[in-house]
Parts: sequence; C-alpha cells; structure tokens
Amino acid sequence: MAKFRNLMILGTLTALLVGIVLGTYHLVSRWHPTASSPLTSVKKVSSVAANVDPGVTLHRPAPNFTLTNQFNQTVSLKQFRGKVVVLTFIDSKCTTVCPLTTVVLKNLQHDLGSYKKNLQLVAVNANPVATSVKDVYAWSKSHGMLNQWQYVTGSASALKKVWSSYYVATQVIKGDLVQHIPAVVVISPSGQERWLYINAAVGNQPVLSAEVHNLLTHLTPLLPGKPPLSKFPAARELTYLAGNLGPTRHQHPFTAKAILPGGHLASLKIGQGGKPTLLDFFTTWCPDCQEEIPALKSYNGYAKTHHLPTVVGVDLRLSETSTAHVVHYVASTHIPYPVALDTSGNISDAYGVVGLPTEVLVSPTGRILWYHQGLISRSALIGTVRKKISTSTVG
Repeated sequence: MAKFRNLMILGTLTALLVGIVLGTYHLVSRWHPTASSPLTSVKKVSSVAANVDPGVTLHRPAPNFTLTNQFNQTVSLKQFRGKVVVLTFIDSKCTTVCPLTTVVLKNLQHDLGSYKKNLQLVAVNANPVATSVKDVYAWSKSHGMLNQWQYVTGSASALKKVWSSYYVATQVIKGDLVQHIPAVVVISPSGQERWLYINAAVGNQPVLSAEVHNLLTHLTPLLPGKPPLSKFPAARELTYLAGNLGPTRHQHPFTAKAILPGGHLASLKIGQGGKPTLLDFFTTWCPDCQEEIPALKSYNGYAKTHHLPTVVGVDLRLSETSTAHVVHYVASTHIPYPVALDTSGNISDAYGVVGLPTEVLVSPTGRILWYHQGLISRSALIGTVRKKISTSTVG
C-alpha cells in the first residue's frame, strides 16, 4: 500500500511539473529569431540558473516499450538493462530545441570517456505525423546521431502510449509542426527512473554546459564503481564533436542558392573553376557558430588584400525554420561574404560534415585540401590556410 501511495504521489508531482512546463514551453517550443525578434535575444540570458531546469528525482520503474529504430529494427527499452539509459523525446521535424538536446547528448558521451560503454541513448519520436523510419533516419543522419543512439518510432497510437506513460505532452500545431515537452530521463541499469529534466530551448554555451554537468551529476552514481564527478571534464564551451571528414582526391562541386552581402539571393557555384574557397558550414542556432563570426569576418577582410581564399558560408538550411530567417540572421550579424543554402543536406553530406562549425578549404574543383571542426581563431585560419595553399596541389 505504501508503495502504491508513493507511486501516486510521484505521478501527481510529475504531472504538475509537466503541466507547468507545458504552459511555459508553449512560448519557446519551435522558437527561432525572426525579423520581428532580434537575433541578440538568443544571448540575453539573465543567468544560467534561470534557463536550466533543476529537474526532479524519480523512483519508479521505467515503463517498457517496443518500437522500431532508425534502421528498421525492433527495439525494447528493457533490452538495455545493465546500462544507464538516457531517454529523450525528439520531434523528427524539429529544428530548434531538439538539435540543442543532441548537443548535450553528444558532449555527455564525449565526457564519459571509457564509461561511454555503460551508457545507452534512446530517443522516442515526439512527432505524431512524421512517424516513418525514414523520418527518424533522416533526422539522425542530418544531426550526426545515426550511429550514436536508438531513435525509435511507431504508429501514432503506439507513440502516444509511450508519451502518456512518461507524462510527455505533444500537440500538432499545423501539418507536421508540433509542440512537445523535451523531457530527458535518466534510467538506472536496473530499469528505474532516477531523474527527469526539461532541456532548455536556449542555444547558450553556459546553459548547455550546465545541462551536461547536471546529467553527469545524476549519472555517475549509477556507473560501475561510482566514479567521482571530479573524474569528468568541468564545464566548458560545447561544440559538435569531430566526425570523419578529411582530405580526399574526390571532387565535390556544387551549385546552390546563396544570400549575397546586401541580402539578395543568387545562384552560387563552388568547385567549378576559379579560385580555392574557404567554406564555413554553420547554422543560426549553433552557439559556437555565432561566436566564430567575428574571426571569419576579420579573416575574410585580410584574405581579400593578401590573395588568400575568401569565405563562403554554407548554412544547413534543412535545420532552419525558413530562408527568411537565415536572410535576417545574415543581415543582423553583418556577414560580409556569400552564404549558400544547403536546402537538402546534400552539400554537407558530400563533404562529410557532422560537426558545427566546420571550415573546409576546397580547391577550384571542389577537392578538400584541409578542414577544421569547432572554433578557430583568425590567426590560426590565416596561418593554416596560407600553409595549405602553398603546399597543396589546388586543382
């Protein structure tokens, strides 16, 4: 009877938490700066604590479910007994808070080091409209998570049962546009829910770092040997982690619609003759990409007067809310170089980009001469690009 009473209290508290979050989350779910919402509002964070959900401690068995993953394989939650499971809910068409959740998850995996083998990431599709295996495969691939987690989906009715069992609310707004609660649940190796928090819809490095730290705090007591928290990296600037991009003999020319300085749209050709180009792969919601803009601006000005390859930005348009939003971003940040729009993901796929930001030096025929993932300074760009141009066959 006492156990039943505890479960009832837990259900009530969790439902209250979710109800409160849903009311406030309506204001931020699927949020993005627009022409009427200045970009600078992304960074106007009064404090880290104001944006990081402290979470709630849980003590109940994690409801089991059986769904289909991104590789069309049947997956059950209980098959991961013996590992710590981080369970989250990802909208298969989401371009805002869900990518931020994956930043946290990727960096969590990185920080765990050798303990990564004791962790299993599981994402449940939170979109009742876009429910196909193709949908969760495409989202996983475009965000560098294809082989990093189990992203499961099923029929709308099957998904709704899972959402209900975890007190996650999802609402269709229009078409495949939905609002959902980005809940993240830590589940013990024995299958017990231990902690729940709501991932922030804020692309702010201190917030993202705090979320990774909070996850580590609740994970470490569940790992073999209960390693101390001090064993893991302290809060840091987060980035999309390195993938398998590298120099190659293959050529990757492309033609894309681009935003020119001044805001006009035009067709842009890369790797089809002319001069080498420095490509900067980015998104408007990536915090490191925002931080790197001043270095790229300064490098581009230097390159024009010192005969070095100038910059062409490549925005992963597939993950943005609209072209108009990207146009506004380019104008509001005063980007002085063209920005190509990767509307299908084919450009970033061709170059093997899985991390943001990524700089790729390409020859006149589109061959990769050099690449770098993560933040880089103006001086490092100048020195490295000059060296690569002088030592490479740039055809």
